[in-house]
Amino acid sequence: MKRLTWALLLICPSLSPAQPVVSPADIGFLERGLSVVEARHLKSAKKEIAETLIGRKLLAETAFVSVSIGNVPSNRLVEYAFDPQPRLLFNKNALILPASPELDLALIRALSIASLELPVATKDSFFFARVNRVLFASQYSSRHPKFARAFVAKVSEAKKLFSEGIGRGEMEGDLEKTAFDEVLFAQDPYLLYQAADAVPFVSQIEDFTRLYGPNFDGVTPQAGGKIVIVQGKVYPGILFDDSVKIIQWGGLRRVNQIHFYNNQDLELFSQKDALRPR
Repeated sequence: MKRLTWALLLICPSLSPAQPVVSPADIGFLERGLSVVEARHLKSAKKEIAETLIGRKLLAETAFVSVSIGNVPSNRLVEYAFDPQPRLLFNKNALILPASPELDLALIRALSIASLELPVATKDSFFFARVNRVLFASQYSSRHPKFARAFVAKVSEAKKLFSEGIGRGEMEGDLEKTAFDEVLFAQDPYLLYQAADAVPFVSQIEDFTRLYGPNFDGVTPQAGGKIVIVQGKVYPGILFDDSVKIIQWGGLRRVNQIHFYNNQDLELFSQKDALRPR
């Protein structure tokens, strides 16, 4: 459970334990368009997240993100929506009740993806979010014994399920998923890359763009855009769509400016030994 201070300084070098705690009122995403009750519960969730280094970092990096209520996947409390305007999109019932560990963990996931500022979802973004949730859960546990007991119990259950060959996709709820990710992380951090994610790796977008971009002449959509054919080769349609969005957003040079996507930083972030205290 304890891996954190050094680990968080590794991935959050701008923060240090000596720095004063930043008020949640001074950081984080915009809260316009919410009811009084929803805004109060969201403020409580931000306050809880801000108790951790990783939470404060993510809140500070997402000050540009707006909030709205809308339709999100049925198994999500909150989702980072890319189109038509980047925003945190909450399930209509997510903020009716007071903040909970489930909401906190769901927010950490959404904020992690939002903080990267990419215009598309990628496997790498999801990996980043999963590791951040594991780190948050460990940090938060050190301050909240009740949460720690619940999380340890879920990790024990996840270990048993993992040993029985049960996959991550069968987990329900953000607490269960984070506990399962803790087990996977202990085995091999790269297990947090999920093959089932129907989105490409950043490296695939980079390769496709270098091969056929930036104008993508000769790329022919087929099957309603589900696939594309170029020079006799077949690719997933989403790879072409995301490559176009990346070009319109600023191209590969802008992607390479994102700290997390630097190859060396990504590899270091992925090493479980590097994320443990020395």
